[in-house]
Amino acid sequence: MGEIRLSCYAAPWGVQGHVQAVSDIANCGFDGLEFPSDVVQRYEDRLHVFEEILDTTGLRLSGLIQRIDFTDKDKADEQVELAANSARFVGTIGRGNLVVCQSRPIDFPLSDDDWTTAAAIAEEIGSRCHDFKVTLCFMPRARYFGDSEMDLKRFLAMTNPDLVRLALDSAELTLAGMNPAKTMATHADRIRTVRLRDVSGSRRKAETTGSRPRNTPQFGRGAVNFEIMAKAMLDAGYEGWVVVDVMGEAAQPKEAADAAYRFIKRRSGLFPY
Repeated sequence: MGEIRLSCYAAPWGVQGHVQAVSDIANCGFDGLEFPSDVVQRYEDRLHVFEEILDTTGLRLSGLIQRIDFTDKDKADEQVELAANSARFVGTIGRGNLVVCQSRPIDFPLSDDDWTTAAAIAEEIGSRCHDFKVTLCFMPRARYFGDSEMDLKRFLAMTNPDLVRLALDSAELTLAGMNPAKTMATHADRIRTVRLRDVSGSRRKAETTGSRPRNTPQFGRGAVNFEIMAKAMLDAGYEGWVVVDVMGEAAQPKEAADAAYRFIKRRSGLFPY
């Protein structure tokens, strides 16, 4: 078992709450934080300000989340440049991850050409990330792209493991009907970041993505079995970032993040001592 570091997703604090997010997340005890890619537009021309904000707390930037369309062949170059700009930001701040996911739902079967386009875009972004010493991690989303074990295996087989890694989101896997623990075990060698997020519903049937305000249960009380997923991580010898996401909870972000932090520390089994 390697080192596991806890990060927290800053989106619940809003686009105007970056400074408050950094302070609150540090006070909760997290090691790092993850931002949506809109932070790049706010700080790319004044990186020193962003670095100073982090330096006051000792937090590390675990990564950014970038949404792109893997199936839009006509805008492939634009998608790559967009992601590369985010990778440049991460690489300048420190060695983190760029997590990419499909930006629009996929409601049609992908053609062989679509698959080739998606793999090519991912590998090109991965190559650009490598130049900045940043790890590209593809994150499957329910009802989007790569949301079945068969599709995920196909996508990973079509991409270079040195360039394209994997990010797992417990909520998205649960909503897609996939088994997070089994997916962890199957693809352990490709996984570089794990996202822990809950969804409403029972553990037999998850119901929502939890993206709407006040629509997600308190962390650990929804459809995701975090204990089983944590055991799979331990069995796989996972090391790296674990990102806690409380987006959509009714509580204020700091309160929700603090409760999630205490749950993971005390009940997940990832930190036995």
